[in-house]
Amino acid sequence: MITETVQMADRELIPWMKKINPLWWLVGPNGWQVPSINNGEPYLPDVQNIWLRRFYWFICRNPLMNFVGFVIGVEDRNYSVTGSAPVLATTGRDTSPPQFGWRWAVLVTNVGFLPLLLPFVSYWNGRVEFYLGWRPASGGFGVKLVFPK
Repeated sequence: MITETVQMADRELIPWMKKINPLWWLVGPNGWQVPSINNGEPYLPDVQNIWLRRFYWFICRNPLMNFVGFVIGVEDRNYSVTGSAPVLATTGRDTSPPQFGWRWAVLVTNVGFLPLLLPFVSYWNGRVEFYLGWRPASGGFGVKLVFPK
């Protein structure tokens, strides 16, 4: 398995005062804006009610979005990531051509003067998709387990 290392730079640090606000944990980086496109597909094109769209996006689909991204995640920090090539792909389904099996990565960032190592592992076999840890491309913490229909 080939490994690669990528530097994620030019991130803007979020003030700690924002990070300790539990209401801020719920919203996205763009406030209460719900995207019209998600993962390349229209997001809920038949739902016109903005409050219902926000409920689906922030409560059902992405609860605690800023918490996993900026409080326990490192989306606002510069870091390097080393792992299975291509290292920024979350699972083998995200690569071209698709790669079956296990993938791994380690994010390295500094907290003060101490290095912080954050692990990531994923698996995809064409049917089951799984990941756990700090996602290489974003730095946000995530857990996913999807079974076939």
